[in-house]
Amino acid sequence: MTEKATPKPKLVRWIIGTPIALFALLMLGSQLMFYFSPNKEEQWLERETIRLCWKEREKGPKENTPAQFKEGQCEQLEFDFKNKWNVNP
Repeated sequence: MTEKATPKPKLVRWIIGTPIALFALLMLGSQLMFYFSPNKEEQWLERETIRLCWKEREKGPKENTPAQFKEGQCEQLEFDFKNKWNVNP
């Protein structure tokens, strides 16, 4: 009597393929969100500038380099961001 082997390769393909497909869909969705809302990239850039300003202010500029941000500029950057986008950075 010969018994048929269970089709295990199909199950393995589903176990591996499902997370990969979900990840690809999430990546595509995030790219579409940025494509349809161009202001998101500009907001991200301004937020990173504010973050770098505060980081430099806390730690000071790197050795042998001049300061990129002046005193009080971080507060001004945050104020301008709030006025422009109506949200906190």
